Amino acid sequence: MIVKTIHKTAWLTGGVLFLLLALIGLLLPIIPQMPFFLIAVFCFVRCSPRFNAWLSRQHWFARFHDWAEQKHWFGHIREHLPHPKHKKHSSS
Repeated sequence: MIVKTIHKTAWLTGGVLFLLLALIGLLLPIIPQMPFFLIAVFCFVRCSPRFNAWLSRQHWFARFHDWAEQKHWFGHIREHLPHPKHKKHSSS
């Protein structure tokens, strides 16, 4: 039980750290913000099943999920992202 708490705390700490880096990236044009924001979301998804469920219900996430499926790097992170629950699957 304590290992699970430490694991969740580590993911939460990583998420907060990368979110702060993303916010700094918004202020400083030298630092890119999107990679840090995506890593922060990944950390928060791994930290909390509740956040994972909330994220999968968002309409903007379904659009991001569709866009990301067209990219070659998406196969590497597919198992870690929640699948949008309201997205209609096509039989193609």
